[in-house]
Order: sequence, then C-alpha cells, then structure tokens
Amino acid sequence: MMRPSAVVSEAWRNIATGTSRAPWLALIAVVMFGALGAADIRVMTTTITDAQEFRRAGASVQILAAAGRIDGERCEALSQVPGISASGALRVGESVTPLNLPTNPYEGFEVTPGLLGTLSGGARASSGIWLSGELSKVLGAVPGDEIATAEGPALVGAVFDYPDDGRDRRYAFGFFSPVPAHGAFDACWAEVWPVSIEATALLNTAIIDSPDAEPVERFQLNARLGASHDAHGAFASRLTLWAPYGSIAVGIVLGVVAVRMRRLELAATLHARVPRSLLSWQLVLEAAAWIGGALILCAPVLWWITSTWLGAADTSGASAVVDPGDARAIWVIGMRTVAAGAAGAFVGVGLAGLSTREKHLFKYFKER
Repeated sequence: MMRPSAVVSEAWRNIATGTSRAPWLALIAVVMFGALGAADIRVMTTTITDAQEFRRAGASVQILAAAGRIDGERCEALSQVPGISASGALRVGESVTPLNLPTNPYEGFEVTPGLLGTLSGGARASSGIWLSGELSKVLGAVPGDEIATAEGPALVGAVFDYPDDGRDRRYAFGFFSPVPAHGAFDACWAEVWPVSIEATALLNTAIIDSPDAEPVERFQLNARLGASHDAHGAFASRLTLWAPYGSIAVGIVLGVVAVRMRRLELAATLHARVPRSLLSWQLVLEAAAWIGGALILCAPVLWWITSTWLGAADTSGASAVVDPGDARAIWVIGMRTVAAGAAGAFVGVGLAGLSTREKHLFKYFKER
C-alpha cells in the first residue's frame, strides 16, 4: 500500500525529471491564458482611452445659453450634484488690450470660479485671469506673471488647455476673469460625466424665469465626437466579456491533454494496486506545479501590458482624467481570466484522471 506521504515525493520526482512535462505545460498555459487575459485588457484600455478622449475634447461639457437669464449661484451649485463634476457661469465682459499688442484687443469674459473646472478637469482658481494655452504662448505669460493691459495690470492665475479640435475658437483667445457668482450671467457650463440626460436636464434649474424671454439654447462645448458616450455600456458589452469562460474551456482541454499523454503510465500505476484516490492527489500536485507557475508568470506580464497600454493613453494627454486605480482594476479583471483558465485546468486534470481505467492498459499500450 502506497503511503500518503509517498504521493508528494512521487509527484516531486515526476516534476523534477520532466515526466509530468510541467515546464512545457506551464509555458503553454501562460500563452493561452495570458492571451485571453491580454485581449480583455486591450479592449478595456481602449474603452478607457475612448472615454478619456471624449472628456479631454470637452465633449462632456454641456452649455446652457440664455443671455442675462442664468443665475450664477444656482449654476455654481450644480457641481454638488452627483454626476456633475464641475460647473460655472459665464457672461461677456469688457474687452482687454495687452500693451504689447495694442492693435489687437481680446474679448473678455466674466466667469464664476467653478467654470475653470469644466476647462481643466476640476481645477479651481479664484484670483487672477485665466488664459488658454494658445493665448498664453502668444502673450508669453504663465501663471504668476502680470500682463500690462490698457485697462491696468492683469495677474495670470491659471492656464488651461484649449486645443483646436472642434470646440468654439471664440474662447481660445479670451480673457477669463473670475467674479463672485452673484447676479445674472449669459451661460451655464457643466461637465456631466458619465454622460446623463437626467443630470444634463438639471442645467435648466439655473435659468431665471422671464415671461417674455427667448428660448434657451443647450449644446456641447465640442460636438465632434458625438452627443453621448456610454463608457459603462461599452465596458459591460465588450466582446471579451466572455474571455473567462473561453479560458475555462481552454484550461479543461489543456488539463485533459496533460493527463491523456500519460494514460499508459497511469493505467500501469493503477495495475500496480496504487489507490485511485492517491493517484488523483498525485496528479493534482503535479498539475499545481505547472498551473501555479503559469499564474506566477502571467501576473507580472499582464501588469506590464496594462501599465504600458494605459501609459500610452497618458502620453497622448489623457492623464488628467485617468483614475489612478484604473491599472490595478483592469489587471485584476485580466488575472480573473487567467485564474478561470487555471481552475479549468484542474477540472480537466481531474476528469481525465477519473476516466483513465486500469482495464484499458493494453489498449493504451497498443495506441502509444
């Protein structure tokens, strides 16, 4: 009778001598499980990149225009509503003429402090004028500098990114002056993310009622990428959502093949009166070596893939809206696919081990 303690030593000898083919099986598992996990990671990072592009382009910024009929305080308060990350009001102010460009006056806008957040991912600045990056370069001014203008010195409080990507160019060369939110304004800006019809409709609460007023106008800061972007829907309906199930199927097949390649040896072991229960434990221990090795190898590889692909999105300028937890969450989902394949491999080993029969010993011998 084979002692249970001998099962471990027998499994170790099979692994050490290469009888169980553990290195090759581990390599195959890494390639197959890792490929499915990487495919899912790729789709998820693409989904995140698309969402980043939508926000970075200003497509998530909704503007409600109603000249002289926007309550600044109500508009500013919208940022407290779940789903609205930033909001602020705007009205046309006096033009500004820099003394180094006396023949070129620029349009001035009075804005509430929260409006900067709709232009720069949630940032706020209560003092100093705001300039677009393009106008900042033209004037040679950075935050903290003073610009000499015909109206007096103007301190630069913030510079925001405003590329020429389809959004209204009127604001690219404007001087934004923060003012208290009291009084009436011409427009209410709000970044609604994720895109929500219900949250967007709340902009109407900032309107000051007037019986003879003209209809209000609502539009996106940048409509180039479409009116909506359902990031959650794209994530939930991605093609690779079923990758874990495919990984389970691949794992079962791999586990079955790993055992069937040794069925003659296993049938002979049973013929030598080794209990099937102990033989099954031996197969599990041997499988744990290559399956565990595959998991250990896949973990850093998938982390590198995730970091690389999300890093590529960051270098395109999307870092301002990248959640620091994105890489970790995506890696965990990718590793779930690998873990599902590992579980399937154990199932395959178990099924193949149970289907191996001592009475088929001579059949296996002839078929080898």
